[in-house]
Amino acid sequence: MNWTPDRRKGVLIGIGWFFLLVLIDGLLLWRIIGGQINGWTFIAALLVLVSLPAMVLLGYWLYGLVCLRYEFDRNRLIIYTAAGEQIVPMGNVVRVIDGREAHLQVAMKSPVWPGYWIGPGVINDLGLTLFYAVTPPTEQAIIVTPSVAYGISVPDMETFMQVFRAALHMGPSVEMTQTSRRASYLNWAVWHDRLLQSLVLGTVLINVLLFALLTFRYPALPDCLPLHFDARGVVDRIAARQEVFDLPVIGLIVLTVNGLIGTALYRWQRIAAYLAWSGALVVQVFFLLALWNIIF
Repeated sequence: MNWTPDRRKGVLIGIGWFFLLVLIDGLLLWRIIGGQINGWTFIAALLVLVSLPAMVLLGYWLYGLVCLRYEFDRNRLIIYTAAGEQIVPMGNVVRVIDGREAHLQVAMKSPVWPGYWIGPGVINDLGLTLFYAVTPPTEQAIIVTPSVAYGISVPDMETFMQVFRAALHMGPSVEMTQTSRRASYLNWAVWHDRLLQSLVLGTVLINVLLFALLTFRYPALPDCLPLHFDARGVVDRIAARQEVFDLPVIGLIVLTVNGLIGTALYRWQRIAAYLAWSGALVVQVFFLLALWNIIF
């Protein structure tokens, strides 16, 4: 038996959230381009920056919803998602619960919206439950095993219950192992490399700090600033204050270029990747010291 739940409601609402973020970003960019440079400029830019990974994550959730489907026979139930597969042997199923008839108290551990119920949660008396559904728990079939429960959406609850319980009564013809097959990208070493994550996070945060210091301080700066000194400490270059933005912008370029180099090298030359990211971090620190001496 194979079926795909009706994903239209969840997809449409998710797309609505996505375009709402795009609209907000457009308004913030309008404020950045058309307004005076000050602390509010930085806050608006930071909100746009933070919204980008949020949009990527929302897009990934939508992709997971589009990929959601189920398959079962007398041997196993398979739940297919973008992140992999959940294989539930029928021999491990203790019981199946009609969510309409049970008094379920559910605490979700991940965001959900109407038409999207995918993620881990906890159901009273059942414990950890993995939801792969487009309907709320009160409209789901809950598949219970000794270790974890699964919530799924079925097109016809009565028919599903009859067929599923008949398969349970028949018993499996092949012994199988309850397992979760993760998509290959979820096993990349980068998700567990604390050193690389620290280098990347430190580089990004210092670059953000460069922009923050300059934008908050910018209204109080004189029209012209000394930007360079000779070996004797005498000013040999004076420029308009807007040119001070060259420092954080160049820092951002170095972050991007070294980040791409480090990413390209990581799989084959991990030490070289660390050096590329470390170099970007060192540049941000030097620029931070230089900017501090210029604007304070």
